[in-house]
Amino acid sequence: MVRRSAFFLWLVPALAAAMLTGCGGTKAPAPVSDVSATATSTISAAPTATPTSTFPVTAKDQDGRPVTVAAQPKAIISFSPGVTEILFAIGAGPQVIAADQFSDFPAEAKALKTRVKYTNPDVESALALNPDLVVMSRAQRTSVERFRSAGLPVFYAPEPDSLDAVVESVRMWGQLTGHPAEAERLAADMRARIEATKAKVAGVTEGPRAYYELSDSMFSVGDQSFIGAMLTLLKAKNVATGATTAFPQLTAEAVISRDPQVIFLADAGPSAGGQSLETLKKRPGWTSISAVKEGKVYPVNQDLGNRPGPRIVLGLEELGRLLYPELFR
Repeated sequence: MVRRSAFFLWLVPALAAAMLTGCGGTKAPAPVSDVSATATSTISAAPTATPTSTFPVTAKDQDGRPVTVAAQPKAIISFSPGVTEILFAIGAGPQVIAADQFSDFPAEAKALKTRVKYTNPDVESALALNPDLVVMSRAQRTSVERFRSAGLPVFYAPEPDSLDAVVESVRMWGQLTGHPAEAERLAADMRARIEATKAKVAGVTEGPRAYYELSDSMFSVGDQSFIGAMLTLLKAKNVATGATTAFPQLTAEAVISRDPQVIFLADAGPSAGGQSLETLKKRPGWTSISAVKEGKVYPVNQDLGNRPGPRIVLGLEELGRLLYPELFR
């Protein structure tokens, strides 16, 4: 049985499964966190410093609801792999007492002994840990009110829909956890790397048509997602452009008719779906796709691209190298 990533487990129940159908054979369409590829560089964690946040701190959650953190949290439960990465990167790792089973980066997060269920989380288990901040994500949306009703201090984390939103979320978590200086340094580093990537593709006048596959059921990324924003920044023509959801489910006919020149597989590797150039060749009609014919089918690291955290810039750089190897040497 294939072990699916946290992102995939969040994705399927979150979607209304709106199908994006083919467009009469045209090749170019009419726009927030376990696989094989690995990063060749890392984002440096900020050094620990004396917290300078002034509490209480108030921030808006995913529903636009203001949530006030009265004092620096000392016992955080994180149900979000992306947020877990941010917390450890800004020096708030020692404040995390438990995390979901997919929060496996950095090594300190992977070493956490207390785990909570990513899906259908148990209120009693959380109460027993006596947390002063519980971070929940869209994957736990149906449990948010249940946890709040039990008296747990829940912050329903905003789901970033762009690279800018990911960078801003780093700053927000710095304020909420008492590490604003460290968060600002990390955000500045991320911003610098994003700008450096923009500079590398500045001379690209027309990028290739690209299809980013999240699962073998052909869930992809729309313009409203931060992964879609990465493709846009890199000047790739996303074949899912025009979808009304952030993570649309395409039909095979849509993918074939839009003829991507590059395919990114976030469902490659044995733990993520096992998709590859060879498996795509077995799909009816897919051998006619330019990317398949030319062998431009690339596994990508799910965690780098799918988790809205510090390593998102590594995912951006990885996609850039695959799209334009001559520009990212």
